[in-house]
Amino acid sequence: MVYTDPYTPNENKRTYECRACGHRETTSTSIGFCPKCHGAVLNIGVTRE
Repeated sequence: MVYTDPYTPNENKRTYECRACGHRETTSTSIGFCPKCHGAVLNIGVTRE
């Protein structure tokens, strides 16, 4: 029986979160600012310590 790992990230999509308003945007291209408030965004798919 073959199992699919539900936690495997989609390599073509990245999720960004706005540091100002908390809006999340999933896209296949890099974004430099939040489409809602134009605040700075952070790629939340990247592990940080």
